[in-house]
Amino acid sequence: MLPGERRVSPFTESSHLLDDPDALRALAKDQGYLHFRGLIPDTLLSPVRAFVRDAFVEFGWVDEDSDNRPFMKAISGARLSGKGWDDRNWVRFQPTFCKHPDFLALAESPIVMKIHESVMSEPAWLASMNFCWIQLPGCPEQTTLPHQDEWYLPHCDTMWTLWVPLVDMPLDVGPLGVVPGSQRRSVKDHFTAFSGLQVEPKVDWVSNDVRAGDVVFFSSRTIHCAWSNVSPTLAQVSAEIRYEPQSVGKGSKLRRPQK
Repeated sequence: MLPGERRVSPFTESSHLLDDPDALRALAKDQGYLHFRGLIPDTLLSPVRAFVRDAFVEFGWVDEDSDNRPFMKAISGARLSGKGWDDRNWVRFQPTFCKHPDFLALAESPIVMKIHESVMSEPAWLASMNFCWIQLPGCPEQTTLPHQDEWYLPHCDTMWTLWVPLVDMPLDVGPLGVVPGSQRRSVKDHFTAFSGLQVEPKVDWVSNDVRAGDVVFFSSRTIHCAWSNVSPTLAQVSAEIRYEPQSVGKGSKLRRPQK
């Protein structure tokens, strides 16, 4: 799916509300998402991108880059097997990614936890089901289609997700797209676990070019997708990190295993 096929407006910027938790919570409740430019400092982001790049170089997906610049150039002809999410190397990498100290430093950084506390009206905790995604150019069949996370995780209606691009993403690289206000509706039927849901062409989306360190927070019921990566050479690489209120307790289906 391409942005040009839909009615797309830019994200509403939320940075001016960082020190106003009531206003931030109201905006999140109204929109179902929050967008912040440059929220994650390079001191936290660069180490994550570096170890992710090293793994993806080993898997034969992207070029080496000793400068660790905010993009990853895909190896010509590189492909993930199957649907992408079932590629053996991708699956094997996820536990390593989620346990890496640089990932945890980013995911549990004070600014991130502060925003979640504002949205949830209480302290948050880092949940499980976190992923590092890559979408290589020339693989439209591996595009993440429109969906609501709550359809897949029906017991996690209080969950919010932090989407972090690890590289700069013009629209042609395939950043996140969101349907604002869609969290106010019920969870829609999805075709299957892997084919998402039907969104009418007239529905308004929000998205725009993003840079490494920008973030989007969205609720478990917010309809979202990743646009297709139609860049000739660049990989789409991002982190998807989930949180729940501390009051959810040990019964949560997303409780992260203790160290």
